[in-house]
Amino acid sequence: MTHAGRARWRDRGSQRPGVEVSSVLSDGDDPKAMGLLDIVKGKLVDPTWAGVHGGGDIITTRIDAVVKWGRKSSIWPMPFGTACCAIEFMALTASHYDLARFGAEVLRFSPRQADLMFVAGTIVDKEAPILKTIYDQMPEPKWVISMGVCASSGGFYRSYHTMQGIDEIIPVDVYVPGCPPSPEALVAAVMKIQERIKNGEQAKAPQGAHRLGASGEGQIDRRERRQAWARDDQARAQAGQPPRGVLSLRVLPADPEDGHHG
Repeated sequence: MTHAGRARWRDRGSQRPGVEVSSVLSDGDDPKAMGLLDIVKGKLVDPTWAGVHGGGDIITTRIDAVVKWGRKSSIWPMPFGTACCAIEFMALTASHYDLARFGAEVLRFSPRQADLMFVAGTIVDKEAPILKTIYDQMPEPKWVISMGVCASSGGFYRSYHTMQGIDEIIPVDVYVPGCPPSPEALVAAVMKIQERIKNGEQAKAPQGAHRLGASGEGQIDRRERRQAWARDDQARAQAGQPPRGVLSLRVLPADPEDGHHG
């Protein structure tokens, strides 16, 4: 707005009965910077329209910004702990790491009163329907943290009975590596969830749904390597060669005249 436009606004405000509008700043003025402490003390003054905010009694914002601020500042976690990762989650909620700093200390073991699920530990195939049911019972919007390698990728349980990542059945917002991950890593994950809430981001579909029901032979590379090594050992045995990686040790013959046995 130009200086002339500001002057016209000031004139219109002064002509209204019972309305007092302070003088506006010209383009050359240098207003005093206001900070968060001024808002708390009720001294916030708009540098352009000094009478709009009423000395801090009124703050203009957007409804979605206030809602997102409230959500990220009052997260209600739903722990789903099945293994040693749950112990690290207990450390996160204790006084040393103090999850209450983020407003997330209210642990709701009822999924209908939670908006953030912590999946901490190994999920076997028999537990998968339970995990999916609890996730479906959580109201929208909701977020999921996959804690540790077992929940994220199956970990070292490369077997038919263990899920190779919970993202086969539920969407995951933040993956936390480690076996088990440290509480500091969980603090970083909670901060990442707060960032996603602020930006309005949320995982809607399971990222690994294409792996659900696939054969282990095509998904587990370790098993493929073992089978390839077995085929190579068989081919070398037919050629009269020892398996790869086997060291031949030369055994010294025992001297019967030597009485030293040390």
